[in-house]
Amino acid sequence: MDMMTDLPVAVIGAGPVGLAAAAHLVERGICPLILERGESVGAALLEWGHVRVFSPWEYNIDAAARALLDRSGWTAPDSQGLPTGGEIVRD
Repeated sequence: MDMMTDLPVAVIGAGPVGLAAAAHLVERGICPLILERGESVGAALLEWGHVRVFSPWEYNIDAAARALLDRSGWTAPDSQGLPTGGEIVRD
């Protein structure tokens, strides 16, 4: 058994940073195992989902994640818009 090729790469957390890390792994042909304590993706963001963040969308989405989303037909929000925590999870 070669531990470098037989075991999955674990990503802890399915928030924005964890999902960005997973997207970078997928770009490299590695299928990550994403572990999330909450009941859904972005669970912590949803706890303050009504609060608007201080940085626009263009700074809230990782390039690798955006590439994966674009390939799936995702429609990007206005890059200068200020999303709420809930919009980051939903959109």
